[in-house]
Amino acid sequence: MKKTVLLIAPLITISLASDIEDIKNSMMLNYLENVENVEIIHRENVDIIKQNAVYYTNIVKSAQKYYSGFVAQEWGEENVKLSTKKSFTQYSKDMKERENIDFEKGVITIEIVTELDANTSVEHFNKKLDELQKESSTEAIKKDPVAALSIEYMQKKKIAEPIVEEKAKTEEKAKKDILLRDLVKKQKIKPEQIKEKIVTLKDGKKKKILSVEIPMVPDHLEKRAKRYKKDVYTRAEKYRVAPSYIFGTMQTESYFNPLAVSHIPAYGLMQIVPTTAGVDAYEALYGKKRVVPPPYLYDPSNNIKMGTKYIQIIRERYLRGVKNEESLTYLTATAYNAGIGSLYRSFTGSKRGRKEAIAKINTMTPDEVYKHLRTSPKLTKEAKNYVKKMKTHSANFKKWDEM
Repeated sequence: MKKTVLLIAPLITISLASDIEDIKNSMMLNYLENVENVEIIHRENVDIIKQNAVYYTNIVKSAQKYYSGFVAQEWGEENVKLSTKKSFTQYSKDMKERENIDFEKGVITIEIVTELDANTSVEHFNKKLDELQKESSTEAIKKDPVAALSIEYMQKKKIAEPIVEEKAKTEEKAKKDILLRDLVKKQKIKPEQIKEKIVTLKDGKKKKILSVEIPMVPDHLEKRAKRYKKDVYTRAEKYRVAPSYIFGTMQTESYFNPLAVSHIPAYGLMQIVPTTAGVDAYEALYGKKRVVPPPYLYDPSNNIKMGTKYIQIIRERYLRGVKNEESLTYLTATAYNAGIGSLYRSFTGSKRGRKEAIAKINTMTPDEVYKHLRTSPKLTKEAKNYVKKMKTHSANFKKWDEM
């Protein structure tokens, strides 16, 4: 009587056969069944990623729209301020006080909206400035109403759940990361610095906005950039990207604002879009697709790792075959901003024409490539300006390539 032996392995069951050929055939059939099951699981995972990407974007856009309307009710429609790529805005719980940090201009603004007959002392402004100078990134992000609401809702709906192995490390680092460390001189606000503005709300009611502007130290940009040197050099070497290019990307994207968020939304220093570049970079790093949550991208180390990895993907996968390094640098900048499909289309008319685009690029000089990227009617105005900014900002940090 023929005995049957079961070999326990995922999705594979092999019947003992007296003939070696039967065993081979049995193994092949089980292998093909296994591959088919893996492909089904892969398709399901891809669908989940796409679905979560839509939910993710809708949650953030809904939060932005909700708070834009809410702020307009209290501050007036022309005085709506929410966090952007290059500025961070936080509010008090009652939404009547806010602090705006403009990383591009190097200016901090403290504002209070009150009734016309209310009085606010200069001591209150000094207290707000003192608190702001001691505030960590973790504390700050909880006061950004859009970020806080988006993160809370994502966690409730189990969309872009926290990355467990990174969570404790990220939170601990963020607690120590004082947002304005070394960026503002120790000072006392004087009464004459307080400005007053009367606004008319949509319902016709008038309110008063009191504000104070505090400049950052003159070298605030360089001080912020230096915070990230260790991470930049580590990733630059590992992913074969020049440090000056990474610093240039951070300046162009966020002016070194670690809590940057755009309307898309994109997050952090290098403005990673979680549902596109974030998915690609995470898969390249960890071998699986996932939509990463905002707190993960607000962490500078994670953001620099993901952003630099994505630059490597553009250079070594999407633009593989480009012969001139200077041309490759310009092309990478445009692809990072506008997307690789838009870059191909600007050269060939098709978003899928990789080989044709690269062949054409290799017939051009770096100056001709740069001129094309600055003038092509198939690229947006933003994309055309982006490559110029990247050229300028990367040059600002060229001396750091040798350090």
